[in-house]
Amino acid sequence: MNKTELEGQIKSLKKQELDKINEVRTLTNNQQSDVADVQAGMKEVEELRSQLLESQEQLETVQRAEKLSDDDNETKEKKESENMKINPNQEQETTEVRDFISYLKTGEKRDNGMTTVDAGVVIPKEILDVQKVPTDSRNLASLINQVMVSSGMGTLPILQKNTARLTTAEERAENPEITKAILKNVDYKALTYRGALPLSMEMIQDAPNLKELLNIYVQEAKELTEQYQIGQVLQTATPVKATTTDELKTAFNTGLANYNRQWIVTETFYNAVDLLKDSNGRYLLQDSIASATGKSLFGANVTIVADDVLGDGAKAFVGDPKAFVVEALRSDVSVEWEHNENYERILAVALRADFKQADTKAGKFVSFGQTAK
Repeated sequence: MNKTELEGQIKSLKKQELDKINEVRTLTNNQQSDVADVQAGMKEVEELRSQLLESQEQLETVQRAEKLSDDDNETKEKKESENMKINPNQEQETTEVRDFISYLKTGEKRDNGMTTVDAGVVIPKEILDVQKVPTDSRNLASLINQVMVSSGMGTLPILQKNTARLTTAEERAENPEITKAILKNVDYKALTYRGALPLSMEMIQDAPNLKELLNIYVQEAKELTEQYQIGQVLQTATPVKATTTDELKTAFNTGLANYNRQWIVTETFYNAVDLLKDSNGRYLLQDSIASATGKSLFGANVTIVADDVLGDGAKAFVGDPKAFVVEALRSDVSVEWEHNENYERILAVALRADFKQADTKAGKFVSFGQTAK
């Protein structure tokens, strides 16, 4: 077949596949449907998918042949040679991306070219970099210490806040034991966090900008996962109850002088403090161009999160989140096709990581208001 005939055949097969999927959905939702009919329908869907894949591969072959015929062979070889000198891994990276895209469209894994973990396939870095999502300063992952680890479980040495002082020769003679920097061992065990993306195989097969589409959804899923896991760790900080402005100031002023203090607060906390004024009638929250929210509290930046990230009510972490929380990141984000209740194939995303306390003295967890617990 020529290019035009193949394109027409692919369009027809896609329509047949979609019609058959809708037919199977109708049978599935009908309690009086025969199970054999549903199974037969699913078999027809798989056969149509197989035909569609074969036609797409034929079309790709024809397109590559047309492109090669338009290029001068000598010029092409020279360009390839120059590209290999610039980046000797370019061919390998291209193969990895090509095989990964093929997996997304067909659900079939190839032995070479792809990196797998557990039952999923790791997204090539080239795809994740295709559309860099700007770092969201409101995302807690941008505020903590992230460490790549090479094994699923182990120990991370964390340097605690330095309290050592330089001494004179006379002082050392009287007390030769000089305070040393303290290393704290933090045990981690990478867990697998999973979630489903709102992307079906049919949508991906028809998507003209597949890499950008996948990148956006994966980044959002990863950030939300990290947000809530970090919030769980922040809630383990030393608890403090505050019912007045003076008690809030005391929580901020004492015990944290050696740390880069900032506030991570729930919306309820932010609203409560936003209504408070000092003895001169000035609001406690002041304008700040350095803060993502545009506000500061007692001179420290304020980051607002949803109430359920830190627990319901007026809750806040005050201190240094980078010193308090460490994320042990085991592997890059991976994806896997899964069947849902409607016999659709939905893309699932997974992240292997663990979130732990590092320096327990680096923060406090404040409950504010008359109902503070």
